[in-house]
Amino acid sequence: MTLFNLAKKNIKGNINNYLLYFFSMVVCIIIFYTFNSLLYIPEIQNTDPYLESTMSQTSFILIGFIIVFIGYSNSFFTKKRKKEVGLYSLLGVKKKSIGRMLFFENIIIGAITLLTGLVLGIILSRLSTMLLLKLLGAPIEVSFSIPLKAILTTTLIFTIIIIFTSVQSYFLIYRFRLIELFHAEKKGEKVPKASLLSAGLAFVLLTSSYWLMLNGMAMLAIPLVVIGTYLLFRSLTVYLLKRAQKKKTKYYHGINIIGTSHLLYRVRGNALMLTIIALLITGALPYIHAAFSEYAMTEKDARDSAPFSYIYLSKDEAIDKQINRIIANDKNHPIIEQLDIPIISLKGTTTAPFEDNNDLSINLMAEQTYHQVKKTLDLGDIPPLSGEQAIAFKYYFIHQPIANFKGHDIEIPLPPGKQTLTLKKLEKKSVRLTDGEEPLYLIVDDKMFSEMAEQINPITYKAYEVENEKTTKETSETLQKLSDENMQLLTYYDKYTTIKALTGMKMFIVSSLALVLLAATGSIIYFKQISEAHADRNRYEILRKIGVSKKEVRSTIAKQTLFVFILPLLIGILNGGMLLLSIFVAYDMDLIGNTLYFLYAVAAYGTIYLIYYGLTITSYNRIVNN
Repeated sequence: MTLFNLAKKNIKGNINNYLLYFFSMVVCIIIFYTFNSLLYIPEIQNTDPYLESTMSQTSFILIGFIIVFIGYSNSFFTKKRKKEVGLYSLLGVKKKSIGRMLFFENIIIGAITLLTGLVLGIILSRLSTMLLLKLLGAPIEVSFSIPLKAILTTTLIFTIIIIFTSVQSYFLIYRFRLIELFHAEKKGEKVPKASLLSAGLAFVLLTSSYWLMLNGMAMLAIPLVVIGTYLLFRSLTVYLLKRAQKKKTKYYHGINIIGTSHLLYRVRGNALMLTIIALLITGALPYIHAAFSEYAMTEKDARDSAPFSYIYLSKDEAIDKQINRIIANDKNHPIIEQLDIPIISLKGTTTAPFEDNNDLSINLMAEQTYHQVKKTLDLGDIPPLSGEQAIAFKYYFIHQPIANFKGHDIEIPLPPGKQTLTLKKLEKKSVRLTDGEEPLYLIVDDKMFSEMAEQINPITYKAYEVENEKTTKETSETLQKLSDENMQLLTYYDKYTTIKALTGMKMFIVSSLALVLLAATGSIIYFKQISEAHADRNRYEILRKIGVSKKEVRSTIAKQTLFVFILPLLIGILNGGMLLLSIFVAYDMDLIGNTLYFLYAVAAYGTIYLIYYGLTITSYNRIVNN
């Protein structure tokens, strides 16, 4: 009991050092519990059939982040406590007793953290569920529940982690000799030599990786990014700091000599940490961007997939009248426009460089019909057609410049013989009337269409545009019950809710993982800097004794801490930005809009990093400047 009380007293004495660790761990536990609790909430299960597999995969990723974070945090506390442990041993306390005391400390911290995280997780679970349902586009009506399985799973996982780290703490006294415990903080690093060759290699590797990304070889670029980023922190930073030392006027101004020397002295130890954090940011930013941009573009994506409120293939006049009556009776969503779209569906061959040019699926559309649907389908104007001229529309699997398709013939077998059409132009746009594989749409003049319709009976799609189509749930469900597979019914509401559910789930998961990643990486930098602050306390005491003001010390701390925080963030933003740019170019995406979403992700990330930066400066200053 005495050791247990001593452990509690030690925790109280080191409460300031444990606070950020405690906060970060609580955030991890809340998010982990939230993900597990969602699996047992009926409202969520009914909304997304893929929830269980998605959440399970995410939970494994979370556990990986948490293990890395706890392992690094524990190593920080271990290093910080070495001198204290050595003092206990010097005073005659048995190693077994010291080990038990450290074990109890870790168990107490872990238990408090776990209990706090679970309580807050239970309190916030209803809010998290409502947020997810909102993102999924489902009704925000959810009963409050406390899933016992989620509590047990969270408790089990974190208990195992806590016990493992506690055992590590127990064996601390056995892993080091007494002299090593007392001099742990005095172990320094040799000042590395500046290597212009390595610095140049870092620049070459990163620029080469960007070139590969922009030329569609992102997988080949990844190893270069990893190596280049490490060399950047390992060599280029040394080179830049050495250059700063040579600028005598600035180097000897105030106590810049202290800050620059400190960074140079620690750069070898920081290189791997900064590389890992930069690479994590590199990977995280594209995912955050994707989640935000996809969710923001839900309406546009739904419109691209289902341009009409309702469209189906007409099979029976009686069914057509019944569908028209159902849609017309929905007074909350009055009909804006109703169109009949005749299509001649057939096969053909062509000399044009389409992938399936020997077995081409073709939908023929009359020029007049095209002008009726072009606004809804967002297709734009086309030049007038005559005779055997045709304009092709196809978006996917076009691997050559569209100019290469012009002038090629398309042969269409008809009952009396073959009909040859000449491509006047290819438009890399999609004509979306139904789900499934995209056929080649050919627009021909009205006379040609009429002649071919006498030989092959057209099929007719009936399309409706209504007001407030995002809320046509009841009518869409009624039509789905009435339809069969042959009708190829496609409704805007179904596409909108499906896409919103998928993007909403992605946004929830990515945001949660990003929060854990931010908490982990921010805390790692924080603990690393605070560890160095304790090691450098005596040096700063000497500075104050020779007349350096507290303001100058704080300014130096702010500069050297900014260097450590800003470098991985900037490199991560650069790497992630180039990766996203290569995706924008490869898939012909909206560059301005997607860049804006990327800047939103950077702003969110940077804001939270700024908070950690402020906390680090405050704690560092309190340790060395009081």
